[in-house]
Amino acid sequence: MIHSVVQMLSIPLVIIASTGAGIFALLSWSIFRNSPFGTAVALLSVGLVVLAVYHVMLFATDLDPMALHVLRSGANTVIAIFLGLLALRHRQLRQDRLTGGKP
Repeated sequence: MIHSVVQMLSIPLVIIASTGAGIFALLSWSIFRNSPFGTAVALLSVGLVVLAVYHVMLFATDLDPMALHVLRSGANTVIAIFLGLLALRHRQLRQDRLTGGKP
């Protein structure tokens, strides 16, 4: 596979941007750890790391397409769990608001 110069130059940019995003996600998780969205923020940081690795591997290597499909599937699974946790937490908070915080 022949890579263009733009693709090869975008690899350091992806690494720098994803590192910054991962650091901000971890800092947010340390702030929101005990909040209702703490687990969702932790999953979001894992998803950011997996997607960054996927994109770098997509541009930089000639891996077997099956390995890239597995990595992309893992990233999509983490994102789906993240969205499911957000929906579940939203439902719990709404139920608590409607019942006045009583169990």
